[in-house]
Amino acid sequence: MIGIVILNYNTWDLTAQCIESIDKSCHINFKIYIVDNASTKEAPESVSGFISSHLKCQLIKNTTNKGYAAGNNIGIRQALQDKCEKILVTNNDVIFKDNAIDLLYYFLKENEEYGIVGPKVFLPDGSIQEINMGCKMTISGKYYYLLRKTPLKFLSRGFMKKYRVLPENTTKPFDVFAVSGCCFMIGNKAMECLFPLDENTFLYEEENIIGHRMEKMNLKTKYYTNSEIIHLGGKSTMLMNDFSFRCFCESEYYYCKTYLHANKFWIFPLVLFRTAEYIHKYGIKNSTFLIKRWL
Repeated sequence: MIGIVILNYNTWDLTAQCIESIDKSCHINFKIYIVDNASTKEAPESVSGFISSHLKCQLIKNTTNKGYAAGNNIGIRQALQDKCEKILVTNNDVIFKDNAIDLLYYFLKENEEYGIVGPKVFLPDGSIQEINMGCKMTISGKYYYLLRKTPLKFLSRGFMKKYRVLPENTTKPFDVFAVSGCCFMIGNKAMECLFPLDENTFLYEEENIIGHRMEKMNLKTKYYTNSEIIHLGGKSTMLMNDFSFRCFCESEYYYCKTYLHANKFWIFPLVLFRTAEYIHKYGIKNSTFLIKRWL
């Protein structure tokens, strides 16, 4: 049985739409674990009725919202207790094309050297969502990535050629350092190491952290182009408000320090850049949060 973990926060209609696409597209035995991450809005009657009457859905209400990893851990824990063979972690703003989940399942079943597999992710307009984890994100890679849109972009070409996978190169499956956190399936061996997911980030950098832990286990990750999904929020997630940007900066700092073991000297330019970026976008108020952490 496949355990499917869906994290919900207020967007109940999207959750129902995601479940409906799973019902239509998945032909393997599954159970859905909906983790409501302390939503401030109650589900509409039509949605709550749909979920409560669904024979393969279990709603788990979280009392506090501690972020992506912590919320998903609740669903993963229940799926493991129910002896699920593979676990699919997905955003609720995902629509599955026919056999998308089945193909991920059979890939992991037939290729034990792989711990995680992710689908080919399309945006609502039919374009392919950016693939930015072809190789490991190192501390030097962080700086190369920042240079990619500056007059010094020529310095980052070598790194970006490995890190970013162009849409024209997605005609067949390929190995990556990590796949998008919007949807991925975890195999048995990988779950032994990955669970629980690191809860020290609220949002962002989860993919890099998972990729790092997979690398330590010598397990591979596959971007499996035969399986296709549509990520409805793929573009909107790139537009950050004040809170989201702060989460990103905090998570980036944590990843660099904890997983890349970058010292203060290496991190300091990144801290200065993110602080300047925050001031430019949101003003000087509350802009010292990252510098205070660095100190």
